[in-house]
Amino acid sequence: RPWSYFLWERIQSWFDAQIKELGVQNSYFPLFVSERALNTEKEHVEGFAPEVAWVTKSGQSELAEPIAIRPTSETIMYPFFAKWIRSHRDLPLEINQWC
Repeated sequence: RPWSYFLWERIQSWFDAQIKELGVQNSYFPLFVSERALNTEKEHVEGFAPEVAWVTKSGQSELAEPIAIRPTSETIMYPFFAKWIRSHRDLPLEINQWC
């Protein structure tokens, strides 16, 4: 209902201002992940496997390779973190992803 979304926007707005004062940056990571990328986090994703939603079509066409709607953010974020954080000098990495 609209009033519940209004509450979420108020909470998000307040919290966003608070974390930005601390130097935290907002980020967004892709929603879709390939099966290959998902399998790199196989142990982590194992518990989510029954709930993973797979996209197999685009319009009327079958996709060559199905893509998953990532069950957790880690499957897409950690490879980026590995590229961005090369030493202790790159820390702390202060980012926020609104979900």
